[in-house]
Amino acid sequence: MSKLCTSASFVLALLAGCATSPPEDPLYSGEYFYNFESSYLTPDGKNEAWCIDAGRMGRAMLPAKDVNGQWGTSRVVVRGKLGPRGSYGGLGRCQHVLDITEIVEVSDMRGRGE
Repeated sequence: MSKLCTSASFVLALLAGCATSPPEDPLYSGEYFYNFESSYLTPDGKNEAWCIDAGRMGRAMLPAKDVNGQWGTSRVVVRGKLGPRGSYGGLGRCQHVLDITEIVEVSDMRGRGE
């Protein structure tokens, strides 16, 4: 019986090692714009805006310089889930909503007027 238990444990360990992890969300890159009332990504190669929840983008935002709050742009590479095409955000400016799951890279951070 002991050999059977050992063999079963070995087989279970092998099967566990073969389990695949879920696929990562796709990468998106572009210019991230944020201010006190909106937050969106202009993806590379597209002439459109994708709304983003600013609460998930803190690492890509400069600290506020005045009472108007945070305001600027950053170059970003992010992972996320892109929602269906539509009309989102203030005045329907955004064609999609991008649900950010990971900030991969941030560069070229500029504040308002820089």
